[in-house]
Amino acid sequence: MSTVVFPFKREDPEVLLGNMRAAAEHPRVGCVVAVGFDEDPCFRAISEAAPELRRRAGTEVAVLKQERLGLYRPGKGDGMNTGLRFFLEERDDDRLHFYDADLLSFDGGWITQAEEAADQGYDLVRHYFPRASTDAMITWFITRTGFALLWPRSELPRVEQPLGGELLITRPVVEQFNADPRVHAQSDWGIDTLYTFATAAYGYSMFETYVSAGKIHRLYGALTDLRTMLVECFAALQGLAGERLADHATHHIAYQGPVKEDVKRKIGYAFDDTLALLAADWTDRQSELLQAFPKAVREGMEACRRWPRVGFMD
Repeated sequence: MSTVVFPFKREDPEVLLGNMRAAAEHPRVGCVVAVGFDEDPCFRAISEAAPELRRRAGTEVAVLKQERLGLYRPGKGDGMNTGLRFFLEERDDDRLHFYDADLLSFDGGWITQAEEAADQGYDLVRHYFPRASTDAMITWFITRTGFALLWPRSELPRVEQPLGGELLITRPVVEQFNADPRVHAQSDWGIDTLYTFATAAYGYSMFETYVSAGKIHRLYGALTDLRTMLVECFAALQGLAGERLADHATHHIAYQGPVKEDVKRKIGYAFDDTLALLAADWTDRQSELLQAFPKAVREGMEACRRWPRVGFMD
């Protein structure tokens, strides 16, 4: 059997409860755990609904407040690592799933795909999927780039969703992650980077399963909303510089299938709120660095200071 964990913070209770219900009704799930950042209205709503969900599904359901475990800003890392600890101390299941609480496209099929991949003997299964336009920019510009610079000949730069919060971990991997001080310390947004890094560091086999429904979830406002996440993911990479990986790790990526129309049409952030940032707060150093770019980019960005536009970009 498996345990499914949903870390959450100020989510829509109906969305989270729907995801918990889908997990609790899956035949291979023995326990569903919601790990909340604090006891806010969402936490209270989930706690009140848990007994009825447990009764209807016949599956164990737990609602926990995350523990303060790491060294950095308390955030998603503490939530996921609280899930690791609960799994090891309270459950004897073979596998642990994590899923983001705000998924709008989640159903039992996500669990089935991960379970079937683990049945083939893989140590860890990650979900990957088509993303909305401009979604996952930290993945592309920070994490995958950083992995390529630090370990260019490894499998890390080839991981499709290195910051994805949707994955299955077998019990031996959970034990290793829980015992690793680097993973344990990462209490903030950097936790996904550490889980992905640790998979390669210990040489665990990884399967990436493709979810054609896509990751439909609550997206961001202006790009300034991503500042904390960007800084913490970048800092997590900086902290890993010089670390060694296992000599070899098996990594299989399932074939990428079709992309649904609603994913193709979606924009990953508030465009109008972000466009104004192109004109704001230029520094002399940024102007100096801009001279290194191709003429079309340089002139286009310089014009943005007077009238923000993006038509010159490819």
